[in-house]
Amino acid sequence: MIPHNKKHVVSVRKVYDSIQSTSVMQFKVKMDLTGKVIKTDTYQYNALSDGESFIYTNENELKEYGDRGILDPKTVSYMNLFINGLLQPPNTYEVKKGELRLKTIDVPQKNTPITLQFIRFSFNRK
Repeated sequence: MIPHNKKHVVSVRKVYDSIQSTSVMQFKVKMDLTGKVIKTDTYQYNALSDGESFIYTNENELKEYGDRGILDPKTVSYMNLFINGLLQPPNTYEVKKGELRLKTIDVPQKNTPITLQFIRFSFNRK
């Protein structure tokens, strides 16, 4: 047994920590899929945090990566927000056409990448 009043120091070159999780996505289709193919369209809005704002708009988009702005959530099947490469829980942000609003206490640090991923499923004839 190790006494509680002793200090322990761990000295290593790198420490790795990881979490694995699985997300289940359920899609309800109310049509006969006979002769139809599911087409997937993906797009991502990219911006950098200014270190001050909770709101990002089409004007903040990094145009070298895309120029469609923040899509209307009503027109997409699924979306994800990544801040600094980390997936954010849906209750921490709100999206409407042309606007991403962070509902967090703190803003991301200046120049932190913000990526809003949009996925749209549609059906085409074979």
